[in-house]
Amino acid sequence: MPTDAARLALRQATGAVHERLHGVPVFARLAAGRIAPEEYVRLLRRLLGFHLGVEAALGAAPSLAGYGIEIEARRRSPMLMADLVALGAAPLAPVASLPAPDCAAWAMGCLYVTEGSTLGGQHLARALDGVLPGEAGRSFLRGYGARHGAMWRDCCVAIEACGAEAERLAAMIDGAEATFARFETWFTSHPA
Repeated sequence: MPTDAARLALRQATGAVHERLHGVPVFARLAAGRIAPEEYVRLLRRLLGFHLGVEAALGAAPSLAGYGIEIEARRRSPMLMADLVALGAAPLAPVASLPAPDCAAWAMGCLYVTEGSTLGGQHLARALDGVLPGEAGRSFLRGYGARHGAMWRDCCVAIEACGAEAERLAAMIDGAEATFARFETWFTSHPA
């Protein structure tokens, strides 16, 4: 079995929705560096609401500590709140409703979505060079800073360990698909 078999299975299962998200207008404008500052603030608020919902769901899930994952260390809502404050905006947002995972593998699938989203963040942060002055408002996109590579590697190890058994892999795929579907609905039913 390849050392990245679980991630490949997750990528294959969620590839279509991931591609559709690239076409969501606000994300396309962000990636192209053509997002207006006020639209970026609305996007950050929308992302905050989603991440608060994910964090609540993962907080109610069975622990991932057995896989070396501390959920508290992976909370990204504080970065979003800091970005909003740095841009002079109130860090307020409606919160997405996500079901509490009933097993650690489903929670790991949910985490795959949020942690995977950090991978393109550096590119998106650079796309804001012509939109925002300085570095203000980019901490969410910058991810975990100097710890980013290590955090992603640890997440990959955990995903592979969790997905090494077929039943857990299936639950992880269910969690990833459900989280991506909720994210897509969150951004297409009420655009930022």
